[in-house]
Amino acid sequence: MLAHDKALALSAVETELLRDLRSRLNRPASDKAAVVLLNGVFQTAPRVGLEPSDRVWATADADAFRRAAGQASLTQLRGAVAGLVKLKGQEKAIVQALADGLPQAVLSRRLALAGREPAIDPGVPAS
Repeated sequence: MLAHDKALALSAVETELLRDLRSRLNRPASDKAAVVLLNGVFQTAPRVGLEPSDRVWATADADAFRRAAGQASLTQLRGAVAGLVKLKGQEKAIVQALADGLPQAVLSRRLALAGREPAIDPGVPAS
């Protein structure tokens, strides 16, 4: 296993928070629940070094977004979070983003960067 940068480390609590949030994102009970869950991502993001950046990623092409997230650095993931933030107020887009696994891919990559999980295949929705 590759040595990981200590600046990318996550505590055990942060790791469990991301895993739990990712799991919940995979099974929203309703469209309104999807909106609440994505807001949870936005509230959690700064705690784990994923503050939205000025470089906003487009979310329209889900496959491209997931592939890019699967290879992204922490700085690049901040652009992905910024792209997700742009969905605020767009319930249908949020529901689609969750169904496409976009926030889940970001959380999975953050866990991988911290060495808490192996990197995922970026072409496959995160679970």
